[in-house]
Amino acid sequence: MRVLKSFLIATAMFTSGISAAEAEIYYWQDAVTKVSVTIPDTWLMTSNQHPNDEMTFYAPGENDHASCKLRVTQDRRYVIYPQRFSGPLQRKNFSRSFWEAYAGEYDEAVLNSVTDNAGLGRGFAGSADISYITSIGPKVAKRGLMFVSLYRDKAYLLECSAEQAAYEKWFHSFLAVAKSVDFRKEIHEFPAGNYRDFIQDKPVRIQNERDIDVVYY
Repeated sequence: MRVLKSFLIATAMFTSGISAAEAEIYYWQDAVTKVSVTIPDTWLMTSNQHPNDEMTFYAPGENDHASCKLRVTQDRRYVIYPQRFSGPLQRKNFSRSFWEAYAGEYDEAVLNSVTDNAGLGRGFAGSADISYITSIGPKVAKRGLMFVSLYRDKAYLLECSAEQAAYEKWFHSFLAVAKSVDFRKEIHEFPAGNYRDFIQDKPVRIQNERDIDVVYY
């Protein structure tokens, strides 16, 4: 589902009134997973290339080959872990070794840098800067900014890339797209959720006929 949002930006004020220029962005949200992202309205959605790709958008500029894609993969390995372990789990499972394996999807991939403790949507994220040659379609030397975040039972991966010479031109746009990514909230801030803090309750004493049969809950 895509919802077009319009923002009116006042550009000049005259004695006869105010003139405004209209700037538009696309807000895209998947109907099932509820993952969402915001992109400039000049970008176009295109066909996905991977079974787990949720969306793929191309930016204008044919020779820049600038694009972003968002991939969602089921990952239930850590659903029993409390939220406070999100940071250590990211550093253990979604750091350099993860990006080395992911870069294997491309030709002549070079892992330029890896960063831990970043953020994507509602989760801790690992990020990477990777240079590579595309393995599908025309051969293009590209450089990509990528993020991966584990949130509850899904791994969300955002990849934004451009032709190597155009990468710096699109870098800040890629960051803006990454900052706009959001997930459906599924983890509560407190262990007891919206219930009262029953974890701190004193034990309940259940009296039986004999004192020796008293039960505490």
